[in-house]
Amino acid sequence: MPRKSLKPKGAVKESLFSTDDREAHIDRLGDTLQEIDQLIDFEAITRELASFVGRIDSGKGGRPAYESELMIRILVIKHLYGLSDEQTEYQLLDRLSFQRFAGLRNACNVPDRTTIWHFHQRLGEVGSQRLLDEIKRQVSAAGFIARGGQMVDASFIAAPRQRFTKEEKDG
Repeated sequence: MPRKSLKPKGAVKESLFSTDDREAHIDRLGDTLQEIDQLIDFEAITRELASFVGRIDSGKGGRPAYESELMIRILVIKHLYGLSDEQTEYQLLDRLSFQRFAGLRNACNVPDRTTIWHFHQRLGEVGSQRLLDEIKRQVSAAGFIARGGQMVDASFIAAPRQRFTKEEKDG
């Protein structure tokens, strides 16, 4: 059944630059995922986890595999927002901030729930833990605490600075 298209009314205006305008507005409001992107060296994490995920040989034909860094970024989104594989796929299709973070802003396809599940399985429990530990380490080194939660509450907060006296350190 075809969907009825709503025409803008009142204060709502159409623009060829609406996506760019929305991105700029998201940036002004504070996009946590863009902050994460600035804090974390995903290339280094991808290299570190390469032995866990390997590389699927697509020499027999079929669709080429998604890059590991993209999939690692998707797992970060999934973990940070507490999403299922199904919801991760949906949110990647729906949310501009997720698309930007994953590098899928202009992509005509995104990894589906099965692809996300398979990559997570290839990473395994040890690889997944190493991924989370490395992200926590990098975030902490930058002076922040990662606070995951529900979709509406994932954010960074400044870590409290602890100052110990020499006696406290030695004692």
